[in-house]
Amino acid sequence: MTKTINILLVVDVVAALEADKLAGSLYMIDDNRPGGSRNQATDGLATAVAPGDEIIWTLLPIECENHAAIRAIKLPPEICEVRRETYPESDVSYWVGTVKQPVGDLPYGLTLELGSRMRTLDNGAAARLIDAALNASPGTRTRSS
Repeated sequence: MTKTINILLVVDVVAALEADKLAGSLYMIDDNRPGGSRNQATDGLATAVAPGDEIIWTLLPIECENHAAIRAIKLPPEICEVRRETYPESDVSYWVGTVKQPVGDLPYGLTLELGSRMRTLDNGAAARLIDAALNASPGTRTRSS
């Protein structure tokens, strides 16, 4: 069964710009913990996915007056095809990925545009996609007699 998995990126723009890195200023959460996702609310989120799943990435700055946008998500297109979408009648964007084949344990890169100077920072590929089949939560397994 395929599903839509939402990933929310929350970024402390001021801290990221002061440190000149995203580590420690980026918090990633998805809605697939029952499906096996791990490391919630860290910059090393491991999102459990299966072929056919759709992933939606959105970004929220902690300080709403600071500019923040996702500029790139780096994944091999033969494994997960990623595209930028825009909400109708706005310039607010989000990113959508379609998982095409099993991912194993696949790190991916995020490039964010932060602040008034449109500076980009890359998180160093701490986030990753993992195979859902190998990481199902214990509550979803059946007990054998």
